[in-house]
Amino acid sequence: MSEGKFFRPDRIKRGDHRTSEAFQKLLWKMVRIAGNLLLLLCLCFAGYQGYVYLLEDSLFQVKEVDVRGCKKISERTILSLAKIEGMPNLFTLSLKGIATRVASHPWVDHVTLRKIFPNRVLIQVEERKPIAILQLDEPYYIDSKGVIFSQVGDQDEYNFPILTGLNKQVLSQDPSQAEPLLVKALEFLKIVQQEPLSPLEDISEIRMGKTFGIQCFTMAEGVEVKMGWDQFGEKLRRLSLIWSDLQKRGIAAQSIDCSDLKRMVVKRISHKSR
Repeated sequence: MSEGKFFRPDRIKRGDHRTSEAFQKLLWKMVRIAGNLLLLLCLCFAGYQGYVYLLEDSLFQVKEVDVRGCKKISERTILSLAKIEGMPNLFTLSLKGIATRVASHPWVDHVTLRKIFPNRVLIQVEERKPIAILQLDEPYYIDSKGVIFSQVGDQDEYNFPILTGLNKQVLSQDPSQAEPLLVKALEFLKIVQQEPLSPLEDISEIRMGKTFGIQCFTMAEGVEVKMGWDQFGEKLRRLSLIWSDLQKRGIAAQSIDCSDLKRMVVKRISHKSR
């Protein structure tokens, strides 16, 4: 019994020592957390002050807008669409909004914008490249992707093949009928441009028809050439051989039917028609 009373105070002292150490560790942990929070607040405040300084510094105000890639579209038109007014700060300038406005122009295929510090904006424009003129109720430019993007202006030069055989009503009300014809016409035109063979180096008109497929007319002689629906590359190569033979023999052709690859038919110009 006396031994128990002797050792009890020693256990109490050891327990108090452990409690003191735990309290000190907790206190230091709280101090470190408070220090880190204070440091973070100081950094945030310094960052905010720096950001405000940059926004107010005239060094970063837009003083030059560089427009590149314009051929058909004037730089003035692009600047008018961009609406970069009043020398805004380069940090707060919204490139997305500018790109959306510039891309709304029918002749713009793609636009890229870049901030060039300290005070310039670059607008790089890629214009649509017309491949032909689609004759609807009015003539419209059409590109290689089949996008009908702009009406032909009165001052424009008609230096593209003209696609005929469709009208605006069919195109809008029955696209399932019109689109395959357009696809075939553009496919044929691309092949002609990749391999310009006689007599189709220059084509004045490509006519699209549900019955006969693709027909075209040469620029110089006005010869009608029926191409059908497919195998355009091989038909063009054989047509070039036939045309070369006709030239050697002095035969003037009125039309050449290449619809059937196995049987191409040449119709001569009669002496009466001459």
